[in-house]
Amino acid sequence: MRKGFTLPELVVVLVIVGVILALAAPRLAGWLDWLAVDRAAEEIAAFHRTARFAAIMRSQRVRLDFSDDSLRATLEGPVESVFVRWPGPARHGVSLTASRPTIRFQANGLGLGAADTKLVLRRGAEAESLTTSLLGRLKRWP
Repeated sequence: MRKGFTLPELVVVLVIVGVILALAAPRLAGWLDWLAVDRAAEEIAAFHRTARFAAIMRSQRVRLDFSDDSLRATLEGPVESVFVRWPGPARHGVSLTASRPTIRFQANGLGLGAADTKLVLRRGAEAESLTTSLLGRLKRWP
């Protein structure tokens, strides 16, 4: 006597697996969008903290430039120099909309013209907002 599965049994199992995957795929896509937006928001928050800390540690004004493809922090002074450049949220398939694409930190870490700057990250149906305060802090709004 041989042990194994018959062709009808295999077809039934494959049909059941296909139905389950078809039902789960839309939820999986939404979950992947949420993960990408969350990761992009974390990266922008880390970039923001790094640049603000650099302004304080170097006692120098810092300019932050936000775009889909890059995040750039520049030390301002007689000679400007880019000291941090990170890939933007586009590498995760996330779009970035900024009310102001450039903000600055004073040498003491306070925001300079950064109050109420809103960064909106979107992918699919998922979106998250980041807002800077008058003091230069960043707040995440899921």
